[in-house]
Amino acid sequence: MNKANITVTKHSLEQAAEWLMKSQEAPLSAEEQEQLEQWQKASPDNTRAWLRAQRLMGHVETLPKDIAAAVLNRPDDENRRFAIGNLSLLLAAGPVIWGSYKTVETQQWTADYRTATGEVQEVTLPDGSLVKLNTATAFDMKFDRHSRLLTLREGEIQLQTPQVNTKEFGPFLIQTHEGMLSPLGTILTVRQNEGITQLAAIKGKVKVTPRLATTTDNTVIQSGYQAELSSYALLSNQLIAPETNAWLDQMLAANKMPLKQFAQEVSRYRHGFLRVSPKIENLMVSGAFPTSNTDIIINMLTHTYPIKAKRHMGGYWITLEPA
Repeated sequence: MNKANITVTKHSLEQAAEWLMKSQEAPLSAEEQEQLEQWQKASPDNTRAWLRAQRLMGHVETLPKDIAAAVLNRPDDENRRFAIGNLSLLLAAGPVIWGSYKTVETQQWTADYRTATGEVQEVTLPDGSLVKLNTATAFDMKFDRHSRLLTLREGEIQLQTPQVNTKEFGPFLIQTHEGMLSPLGTILTVRQNEGITQLAAIKGKVKVTPRLATTTDNTVIQSGYQAELSSYALLSNQLIAPETNAWLDQMLAANKMPLKQFAQEVSRYRHGFLRVSPKIENLMVSGAFPTSNTDIIINMLTHTYPIKAKRHMGGYWITLEPA
């Protein structure tokens, strides 16, 4: 078992947070250092909690500034207990979450084209194609006389392709983790999910080829249809649902979507952590919500459904609970 994933008691995490705050306020005296060592030896949970605190300090530079400030700033007595509570929550989150910031940042900022969380952008490619990038999207582009290859690393795009001189430009191809897409029309959307590629043929057809398919046969998605693709096969093929491309109007549309899934969609546009209590994770959500301001989305939820939002870290960490 990975020791970083072992559950540590809340009490030990709070004590570790308090020791961490104390060590940031001023160097520990010899007596305090001895007390810290005795506290660590008092229980395995204390040892694990302090190890997480030390690891957190090693990840401070990779954390968002408003989280790192809770570690590096020296709050007065009035704010001290609040800061310790925030730190204990961060320690509970564990190194996997801390390190994810660095991974995502590297994935995005080494790409040819990219957007940050909550950002939407439109770019024009050398062949005149228009690509609209949704939140947290990254792709690479390689043009040569054989093809125009767009490799979608993560996120979601809309592609509009123009008529081109075939002697100057090869066919347009979109590569995802699961396979290759060949637009036979002019407008489509593609989303890279974990283990699944989603696409919608808005105008014209799209030929899809799973990366690990056992047959060489290709499947053509007809205009007006959407599909899901794994590395091995086509998983679904149906009429485009109204909510599929709501993001193009900076909206998140839900039709009887479980709250847990809805929160995951909102998290794509929001900096921070949005968690859902298991007691309400299957509550069905419907409606249209503006992705340009996720605080409005959360307020809409709490005013429409029996939900309350419990905020930590100045709203950076939000837990949705039964009202």
